[in-house]
Amino acid sequence: MVDAEKQAVDVRKNMARLRELREAKAAADATLQASSPVTIPAKRKKKLPQ
Repeated sequence: MVDAEKQAVDVRKNMARLRELREAKAAADATLQASSPVTIPAKRKKKLPQ
């Protein structure tokens, strides 16, 4: 029983650690996205009828 409780505590600690890493990565991606210039896709030119 004690082993199961210890394992549950370890799992919760690991999940909290992974959540913090995921949130930090998301915040870093958001700042990078905001700082990078927005690229506008080139417009397609219409082909002239021959």
